[in-house]
Amino acid sequence: MHRRSFYDYRYYYKRYLPHYQPEEAVLFVTYRIKQKIPQSVYDEMNQKRKAFEEKLINLPESKRKQLSNAFNKKQFDYFDSILGNMGIEGSVLVKPEIAGIIKDSLHFNHGKQYSLLCYCIMPNHVHILIKPLIKDAQTPFSLTAIIKNHKSYTAKMANRILNRKGQFWQKGFYDHCIRDEREYRNVIRYILNNPVKAGLVGYWEEWPHSWLNPDARES
Repeated sequence: MHRRSFYDYRYYYKRYLPHYQPEEAVLFVTYRIKQKIPQSVYDEMNQKRKAFEEKLINLPESKRKQLSNAFNKKQFDYFDSILGNMGIEGSVLVKPEIAGIIKDSLHFNHGKQYSLLCYCIMPNHVHILIKPLIKDAQTPFSLTAIIKNHKSYTAKMANRILNRKGQFWQKGFYDHCIRDEREYRNVIRYILNNPVKAGLVGYWEEWPHSWLNPDARES
């Protein structure tokens, strides 16, 4: 049987499809609050994807995979910039009591189910970098279960503090498997510089809702 590698990993998480998770994978994960995004953003992204896919039809598989990875990253960066530019107004994630709930939840299973390497809580979305630990029989803790439990708990606690009900987080999440040391470094820089890119602070160290594992600095 063919053993799947990091390079077989799906770039986007699909909520109702099987989710393949490589052993020893380091994962870049993004999830956001339930928030209305202008339809024009989705329309533009769909139009670009349709035009892109038409260009791939006659290309060899290896070239399609290479171009698809680059295109998906570009689409993600664009959508992430939209979220960042929506600003703090109307968001609750950077309220100290809400950000505290998210931080405590992320750190709670650090060393138990995963190694938490880095995170940044933005006004309306969260970036994390984690490495699920091996559970048993060389099977890692499920990323899907990790994020589901984290979102369920934080949503319940946040709604309680805000005295509200209903869906707190947007369904699903985005994730990407880190392929090599260079990408690992680039993703850490991307996560930490998110508030700088959004114009919220001048330097990443000034943002009170970011964290970098000391071990990640040296690995």
